[in-house]
Amino acid sequence: MKVVVAAGLGVLLALVGVVGTGFHSAWAIPRGPLPSARSRTPSASPAAGAPSSCPVPPSGPQFHAPGISSGGKTVALTFDDGPGPSTQAILSILESFQVPATFFNIGVHETKWPGDVRAEATDGFLIGNHTWNHPDMTTLSSAGQAAEMDQVIQEQESLTGTSPCVFRPPYGDYDPTTLSLASQRHMAVWMWTVDTEDWEAEGSGSSYWVNRIISLAESEGGVLSHPVVLMHNQAIPMPATVAALPIIIRYFQSHGYTFIDLLGRTGLSAPCGSAPRPSPRPPSAVLEPGRQLRPGASMQLPGRQFRLVMQLDGNLVLYSASEQALWMSGTRGVADAWASMQRDGNFVVYSRTGRAVWASGTAKHPGAQLALQANGNVVVYDSKGVLWSTASKDSRLLAGERLEPGWYLESPSGLCRLLMQRDGNLVLYSASDQALWASSTRGVAGAWASMQRDGNFVIYSRTGRAVWATGTAQHPGAQLTLTDSAQLVVTSPSGAMLWSTG
Repeated sequence: MKVVVAAGLGVLLALVGVVGTGFHSAWAIPRGPLPSARSRTPSASPAAGAPSSCPVPPSGPQFHAPGISSGGKTVALTFDDGPGPSTQAILSILESFQVPATFFNIGVHETKWPGDVRAEATDGFLIGNHTWNHPDMTTLSSAGQAAEMDQVIQEQESLTGTSPCVFRPPYGDYDPTTLSLASQRHMAVWMWTVDTEDWEAEGSGSSYWVNRIISLAESEGGVLSHPVVLMHNQAIPMPATVAALPIIIRYFQSHGYTFIDLLGRTGLSAPCGSAPRPSPRPPSAVLEPGRQLRPGASMQLPGRQFRLVMQLDGNLVLYSASEQALWMSGTRGVADAWASMQRDGNFVVYSRTGRAVWASGTAKHPGAQLALQANGNVVVYDSKGVLWSTASKDSRLLAGERLEPGWYLESPSGLCRLLMQRDGNLVLYSASDQALWASSTRGVAGAWASMQRDGNFVIYSRTGRAVWATGTAQHPGAQLTLTDSAQLVVTSPSGAMLWSTG
């Protein structure tokens, strides 16, 4: 759980209650220096046949974009070497056209731009493995190649909760060991058939480079039925790539191509969905107009999962069950301050002399109420929706925290929801209320879930009998996280993934 020290005003959130043969490529990219791998211990090498959400990888390297049932032409856009300064611009263009793409990321760059990796996953794009430090794989031992793959797998799991299903060797260079190691890790090896050579622009955005990138994409790709287009997303700005991308997309669209990622998906389908839930859910605890929180008083949910405390030191603080501060008003030092839900709609913290020292800024909304919700959010709302929010909705359980019947977690985007149902089933729902995963413990009425201090996540009957568990004991301090890619993940304090729904 994170501490939020200040909340934005006017956050509009929906009211809710409770993802061969050795080969030397002729399409090599430059072998310039890249950052050194940071000191870290690679994750254990995944054994062949280990659990994975990836499809069984095809044998050998793949060059042609996946087909579609209609038999029409397809094109796969791929971006190597990211993330980088141009990632957000590339994502915005792809999203504006609703075009899928595949991002082959370098591990050291993922550590510099972790937010962009999460954005790629959240928005439904396919993220591939492009090694940790971009070496020529054919120059490495088997152990060296495995480490280059495994460090990226570990990084992507920690950032997105999912493992990469596709791999692209730097420079297109691989040997039989590369193919074998990728297959053991459930990753298909993908090459390309169209090289835009956009890396040669070296950060220039001149019309020469823009036109050259477009020309190569159209002349090489337009004569193929299933081209895989190579572009880049390097650690330097790539204005020419960004400028050329919309024109390349329109070209393939106008020539009858269907855009597809390297798993064969033809649209952006973020697992959590993209629309808010169709109906609001009631808040869990309410402070009505005219009511107050006097010094020392609190609002709390049944079982004390979350509580909003008007502390004696003047600070209004939202706490989790494990006493983690999720939000605070920042008014510490104003002894004996008190809070009031004003009849004009403003929620205000006053000093003992009656001076306003903090406010939600929601006046002129008579009848508005304050609600402490079961997802850890505090909101001021009226009949039209949310007027102010702490933006503290919770997406994880720390050691010692629990989910009682009716409680839930939300993914950071607020679209996925993990609900401990009153019928005993723990269910992961999408934004459209589609069940994406369940613990299959329905029928154990009154069951509750706990992130144990030993690292095990367990569902107990109301009599205290364990009815389901992740089997991750002996990892003290582990935590459970709900990701925007619709996965539940148990991670160790060091960030290693111990269990996931994927």
